[in-house]
Amino acid sequence: MDIIKGHILSGAQALDDAEGFSIDRAKYLNASTAESCIRKQWYERKHGVPEQDWGFARRGKQGELYLVDCLAAAGIETAYMGDEQVSLASEEHRISATPDGFMWTGDIWIEVEFKTLDPRTNRARLPKLSHVTQIQIGMELAHRQGGAYPAPDHGVIVYMDASNYNDIIEVKVDRDPGILDRLAPRAKAMLDSRKAAKLDREGKRTGECKMYGGCPFAAECGIGIEGDAKVARGNRGSGLDEAVQAYVIAVADMDDASNRKADAAESIKSGLAERNARELVVGNHLLKLTEVAGRVTVDWKKAEAAGYDLTPFKKIGLPSERLTVK
Repeated sequence: MDIIKGHILSGAQALDDAEGFSIDRAKYLNASTAESCIRKQWYERKHGVPEQDWGFARRGKQGELYLVDCLAAAGIETAYMGDEQVSLASEEHRISATPDGFMWTGDIWIEVEFKTLDPRTNRARLPKLSHVTQIQIGMELAHRQGGAYPAPDHGVIVYMDASNYNDIIEVKVDRDPGILDRLAPRAKAMLDSRKAAKLDREGKRTGECKMYGGCPFAAECGIGIEGDAKVARGNRGSGLDEAVQAYVIAVADMDDASNRKADAAESIKSGLAERNARELVVGNHLLKLTEVAGRVTVDWKKAEAAGYDLTPFKKIGLPSERLTVK
């Protein structure tokens, strides 16, 4: 029985609630989530962030506090770091950021962003695009504050292994002066849209919907079908027409690949049978043929016909869509 866990989680929530920001984040595209699904950003802005597991975010915050304390103990000059963090914004671009802070190297100021890593992370994929965008937004916003804050031309993302605080990776990121102009249309689309259905479901394209336990807005975002109009012919040459053509070609490629795969599989099975083998190495590939037990199924109709009430055991999943392209 848990005695302490509940108190810890309750206290963690109280600490989160007490953390404030100097600007209203709902009015801006936020640097930390700028690369996330635009629909998710819209839902967070409209409805706030729903209940979910904040353990990873809290781990990151504690890791950041540790790194800030270490820099202070080392006598490094910093600005707007730790408890002194500030939020910066561009009203023109409708984009905001809260940099983790700025550090004096002895020659120049740089922006610093602190991140904690799961020890299982594939480091070959670092830095993450979202982290690069975040620090570049922070640098550019700092440049637009009229000298009130350090204006660095490059920053450093500090990745610290959450299982070994001495395992630290630094990634230098150069300033991108055009990043706010490029993201301004995205900010406008997200902030001005009255309905999420009008925004691209980017999470479906990138797989973000299913990452980290799934999107908390999946139920609301699941179906985006609107309108009753039926047209005899779409716009030839439009973006929609290009998407349809790409879809049809992809389906044909999948069907062809599936047929080729099935044909090759039968040839491989025949080859194994001829050699009276269940395992064989061919080139650099290990072939292994195993017997799989039949799948257990339940005949629901017969069970109900026999008088069993199965209603308490039925579960209805989230609604979805079916696209038909003929």
